[in-house]
Amino acid sequence: MALAMDILRSSHISAVRFIDGGGTRTRSCKNRRFNVRSSLPFPQQNVKYHKELEAAIDVVQNACRLCIQVKSSLFSTDGKVLEKNDQTPVTVADFGVQALISLELSKLFPSIPLVAEEDSAFLRSRNLVDTVLDALVTSEASSTSKTLTQDDVLKAIDRGGKDAFVFGSKPATYWVGILSS
Repeated sequence: MALAMDILRSSHISAVRFIDGGGTRTRSCKNRRFNVRSSLPFPQQNVKYHKELEAAIDVVQNACRLCIQVKSSLFSTDGKVLEKNDQTPVTVADFGVQALISLELSKLFPSIPLVAEEDSAFLRSRNLVDTVLDALVTSEASSTSKTLTQDDVLKAIDRGGKDAFVFGSKPATYWVGILSS
């Protein structure tokens, strides 16, 4: 099932709407919508991490765009789905999303460390850095104004990888990136 995701915001409600993208479904399934809503029982000015929540919603929205773009490119390009040593699949979208999240959130909140699954060793060993960089650039998901380089992508991925460092003696806040297929 091909799904697109809309994230809607207001002062008291957050909503995520998944839209069936069609495909080989019957007419009755076409344009089916799946809504997930969460109400905030307090005004946004009383939310301790409101700016962080807004940033997280924006970066997830951009990450969804990147995933949709990578998925559509699978129809014309092979080699986008790989296996790690533990035999679990990993895609260019996984690396691209982790890099995107790291780039966007480190720009807005540089002192908050990221905990994520992937590191750049796999990309380096398979010469896939350019593929991930292309996914980031062609998806136009990143709001960064500078031109991204291979080094930017590798550092962004490693910012959340197993050898990531902490930006202080004991930070009280972390970003946690969990990617699931």
